[in-house]
Amino acid sequence: MSPHPTMRAGAAALACALAPAVFAADSPADDLLTGNVRLACEATLCLSSSVRPGECNPSLEKYFSIEIFDDGHLDWGATVDARRAFLAMCPGNSAEGMPARIDAISKGAGKCDPAYLNSAYAGTAYRYRQRGYSYDSNTGTSEPSYEVHELKTVTLNTLPSYCVAYNDHAWTYELSVKYVGTPDKGGRWVKAEDYDAAQAAWNADHGGTWASGWNFSLTDPRRSYSGNNHGGNER
Repeated sequence: MSPHPTMRAGAAALACALAPAVFAADSPADDLLTGNVRLACEATLCLSSSVRPGECNPSLEKYFSIEIFDDGHLDWGATVDARRAFLAMCPGNSAEGMPARIDAISKGAGKCDPAYLNSAYAGTAYRYRQRGYSYDSNTGTSEPSYEVHELKTVTLNTLPSYCVAYNDHAWTYELSVKYVGTPDKGGRWVKAEDYDAAQAAWNADHGGTWASGWNFSLTDPRRSYSGNNHGGNER
């Protein structure tokens, strides 16, 4: 498997560190590493870049097929351990700096891309404004009456530490992601390369009359209201 031509020098250096024979398709030593050992080396390179040519498919299929279940439920800790052990089969992964690298890959790969983050941390935000008061005959008090619009959002806007370790490394290529917008107004994760355009579009869609005169919250104001908490988490 040859490194993709658009991979930066750091990712190419990683390929060299692992074992040149694995990645030079026409090398006379091409068969020195075979089977799972070869797949482990290829998976390490492929999982260090968002650029994944078709040659990555066998190694990635092998890597992500490694799942450990306990009583019918995925045991993530055991799965991480098993995936780390698989990557460690590559001889180059014992080189200086590589154990920490494969540890970061095993914890972060598949869990730090926009699709996963946006799904795993999906939530609801609320765009609302008060429309007056309504009388509650049960309590004998008046309570605020709201116009409320629910917004799909992603509540987590700071990367987990394992994603920071996985994404921000000299041997990675275009794995970084960035958060667009804010959680209380329908934010989401995008690839870093798409951030500028996505943020500009979000600003255009979530400003002006759309935001003017409205409050925003991750708490439904209709539920958060109590006699001692008028309006909940208004912003």
